[in-house]
Amino acid sequence: MSKPIIIITAGRHHQTHVAREVTTTIVGADIDYLVSVSLAGGSPLIIPILSDREAARAVIQVADGVLLTGGGDIHAEVYGEEPHPESKLHDPDRDNMEMEVVQLALERGLPILGICRGLQLLNVVFGGTLMQDIPSMVPDALTHNAPETEIHVHDITIEEGTLLSRIMHAPTVSVNSWHHQAVKTLGQGLRISAHAPDGVVEGIESSEGKPILAMQCHPEACTDDHPCYLTLFHWLIEEACRFREGMKR
Repeated sequence: MSKPIIIITAGRHHQTHVAREVTTTIVGADIDYLVSVSLAGGSPLIIPILSDREAARAVIQVADGVLLTGGGDIHAEVYGEEPHPESKLHDPDRDNMEMEVVQLALERGLPILGICRGLQLLNVVFGGTLMQDIPSMVPDALTHNAPETEIHVHDITIEEGTLLSRIMHAPTVSVNSWHHQAVKTLGQGLRISAHAPDGVVEGIESSEGKPILAMQCHPEACTDDHPCYLTLFHWLIEEACRFREGMKR
């Protein structure tokens, strides 16, 4: 049987060639996402930022699962707030595209794994809001926006009886932490699966048994040295295979 296809959402940045005075827009995803999906047994396929709903739908129709990647902040207007002074790296086109991808994935019943920004996006799609800047909004907050070279920044506590606890097989794990925003109001149909010692939400999942899972840390960045994080991608691939088998019946 062929490997399940996992759609990976892309970010973008602009690269200026000074000598030629030309600006190029680069679309892509960190290779760690692709490697982690591949190591877990999936076929990664990057979906670019699309404004064409039918084009996005066509891509989702061939997918067996979705991976929502990290990146800049979701614009606060999406969830009805004014942007915080520390909110940054907005890309409204990406916001719209990824929300469209999530809606289409939900329509098909595809499994979804969200990472960092991906967790925040899922929460917003389900009607939640975001804490726009942890350092200025959480008293005595831990360091959450650590250098990307730091793999073990703080521990998180995993809630008993959650999907995440069944996957990780541990009540606490040590995580990296490269974010300054987090869940504020939880979206409907979701439950908190993990939190940091300062109360910041570190994991969410479906409260209705749907194959939806998200973590605030970046597990894709340490699957080589810490195989426990690869279990999250194994879960995505297993659910994608289950979805594909269900479609054949």
